[in-house]
Amino acid sequence: LKSDRELVLEAVRQDGMALHRAAEPLKADLELVLEAVRQNRSALFYAAQPLRADPLLTESSVLANPFAVRGAKSPACTVFELCAVEDRIRYEAAWGVGGKTLDGHLPHSSTLGDLGRHIRAQAPNPNSRFYLTLLDSEIPVSPLQVEQPLAELM
Repeated sequence: LKSDRELVLEAVRQDGMALHRAAEPLKADLELVLEAVRQNRSALFYAAQPLRADPLLTESSVLANPFAVRGAKSPACTVFELCAVEDRIRYEAAWGVGGKTLDGHLPHSSTLGDLGRHIRAQAPNPNSRFYLTLLDSEIPVSPLQVEQPLAELM
């Protein structure tokens, strides 16, 4: 059971400190450790040594990361337009199925994380993590992609 990723992921969602009972390879799984640290900051102590200094796991990065880890019970948002307009990036998105339309502009240097935080600020629950799906993709953005430049996606 200690090696079952889905089982351990659910356990750390309920109690981040459950990471200490996970198999060693799972303690090196950045996404799983992120979820544990979101639940309990002290869980970082049980992460594999190389992850303890990972910039994605700093307190400020964990708090700022708006994206849900696969398998979480979280709302979804789909970006259906992402384009450059002069020195800015314009987006349009839909929150949920047939839900609220969100739009805005971001600096050309923005990342997926910036887009996610901008969308989350307009969402019905601006504190929740969510799944973000881009354009024609069916796969949600991973919370590990927060630093990816938006310009690479256009």
